[in-house]
Amino acid sequence: MDSRLPSSRPTIGVLIRFANSAGTLPQVLEALRSQTLPPDEILGVASASSDRSRQILTAAGARVIEWTVPYHHSRVLNHGLRHLRADLVLVLSSHTVLGSPTVLAELAAAFTDPRVCAASVKWDDDPYYTDAVTWEELQVKGLRFGSIYTNSLGMIRRASWEETPFEESITTSEDYAWAIDRLQRGEVCRRLALPFSHLRHGAPRHREFADIVFHFSKQHRLPVTWLGPRASISFLARALWNRSPVSEWRPALDRLLAWMSHQTGATLLTAGRFR
Repeated sequence: MDSRLPSSRPTIGVLIRFANSAGTLPQVLEALRSQTLPPDEILGVASASSDRSRQILTAAGARVIEWTVPYHHSRVLNHGLRHLRADLVLVLSSHTVLGSPTVLAELAAAFTDPRVCAASVKWDDDPYYTDAVTWEELQVKGLRFGSIYTNSLGMIRRASWEETPFEESITTSEDYAWAIDRLQRGEVCRRLALPFSHLRHGAPRHREFADIVFHFSKQHRLPVTWLGPRASISFLARALWNRSPVSEWRPALDRLLAWMSHQTGATLLTAGRFR
């Protein structure tokens, strides 16, 4: 048991959503087995999976349940969490590998502060937000195009989820929406610099994510921290003049397009993309 946790530590569960993840689950589960603070239960939620993923999970001692309708981030997460009883739940992608044996212990240690509703890994070295984000900090600094909590490798307090399940009216960024809501209720999101790796990557979704950040901004009356329209246009003009790679300027274009859409009301949200 990790010395930073009280002797009567909270129980810890792990929730893994998967579909045909036999190529990545062995490494994900091996990293879990090596933890100095092992989880009390592991639950897999199968979504149209037809390979050996179920067998790999059950061989590792996990319990597996089914999701039989089309995949939906929030609904699948809520479905899985209803089948777990642990005090703290690590939400883990089926392709995200814990990078050291102390990741679970370090995440769980953050919850010794009763105000903490969630703790997750940092995705980069950006120091814009503190490591203990509050509602007051969001009001001052605004929203960035990078979530303050992630369901790819993040731990939540079950009691906070029971009060506020993941929002099912949106199909993406449910982790960002949930974190903002909990901060507004006076809780804290911790961000930890912990090692991890992805065994596969999805296609970039800069426009989709930018659109929903502007939606959150309007919903919660928070500013969005970005270049702004004029600076974005100048940046894009320089990038095109210099023939910069698309990967360097595409996020700025997508954010500008999202901003323009929200000025006219013709957003991906109104088109039904997030519902």
